[in-house]
Amino acid sequence: MKKILAAAIFGLGLGAAQAQTPQPADWVTLNFTANINKPADVAWERVGGKDWCAIAKYLDVKGCTINSGKGELGSIRTIITATATVVENVVARTKYSYTYAQPFTPIFYHGTMAVEPVDATHSRLVYSLIWNQAALPDAKARTDAYEGRKVRFQAAVDKMAAAANAP
Repeated sequence: MKKILAAAIFGLGLGAAQAQTPQPADWVTLNFTANINKPADVAWERVGGKDWCAIAKYLDVKGCTINSGKGELGSIRTIITATATVVENVVARTKYSYTYAQPFTPIFYHGTMAVEPVDATHSRLVYSLIWNQAALPDAKARTDAYEGRKVRFQAAVDKMAAAANAP
């Protein structure tokens, strides 16, 4: 049975012949936080954590469409920004978080939105980004990508915090 399974795997091209080739990497991260004066379950609901396209209103994108799933692991969404249409899929999910990847971008971009409980009546919003800037052509493009995301996502986190902290 093991020989048959191994032959099937190699026959499908899933064996060592399909091993990935390491790519140059220059990983960059950005982390944003905001204190929320609400319990985590209330904060998660208010920032749209259960609606995988709710992020569109905080990032001021032109559109968001859920192509498959409902935000659970493996779900696919398309975000339409001012400059691009980007496909994202959920690669991790917890009660108060999700992590998405943009598998078709040369920078292998990922983001995580989470609400972390602090105590019974307070929580913290955490939004983290990571991408490989090695594919960007020069220092200016790298700086522009970093600064653009820094401004854009800080504004989004501020809007989410305001929504979560509203009476």
